[in-house]
Amino acid sequence: MVTGARHDRNLAARRLRAVTLIESVLFISVALGLIVGGLSVYQQSTLSERSASQMRMLGSIVAETRMLVDQKLNLPAVASTGDPMVLAAVVDNVLVKADAVATSYVNPSAPPNRLGWPSPIRHGWQGAMNILAVRRDGTVPHMLVYLEDIPSEVCLRLSSMSETGKTGFVEQMTEIVFQVPDGAGGFNTAKLPSLAYPLPITPDELGLPGHCGTVGGRVNVIYWIPLD
Repeated sequence: MVTGARHDRNLAARRLRAVTLIESVLFISVALGLIVGGLSVYQQSTLSERSASQMRMLGSIVAETRMLVDQKLNLPAVASTGDPMVLAAVVDNVLVKADAVATSYVNPSAPPNRLGWPSPIRHGWQGAMNILAVRRDGTVPHMLVYLEDIPSEVCLRLSSMSETGKTGFVEQMTEIVFQVPDGAGGFNTAKLPSLAYPLPITPDELGLPGHCGTVGGRVNVIYWIPLD
């Protein structure tokens, strides 16, 4: 009788250990799921906050550049069909010297952008950023903002446009130019709005590989913003 009782107790103990092991595995699985989910939420919230911060910074720079234009800044002329990247009217240093850019976005020792331009202003993802002021088509004052090497996800957040050309950081925008890596060391260029994609510009349209590139990729973006 004693032997049988001991056997029953051992069997119950083994069953108890087996249940505990299963529970441990389930606990670990749930914990890993919570950790992965938490990291994903954190990454998304961080991206959202950095994007919002970048939009606030861009809005501030637009306002400061308008003030420079009001002070009769001499603006060179450029045709809308011309290459804006050949211009020498970089006003980055003027903005930096006027304390118009938050110090967290300024790095005087940063390397030049891919075009060889000095780039003391860096965007929120530490890539080159340049600001120009020109007379587009020879008459209309425009601001050109060049963001180099930004994540495609940020491009989606910064480039949506309403029926009036309004974005999250400026009341009106004339055009957005995307430079998407072509995989061979160069770039494919697209412009919005276009005949195929008139206003408003939606996230679905921006999500096309020819616009903001592929998910997880990097892209250069040029914003044309009226200054008058």
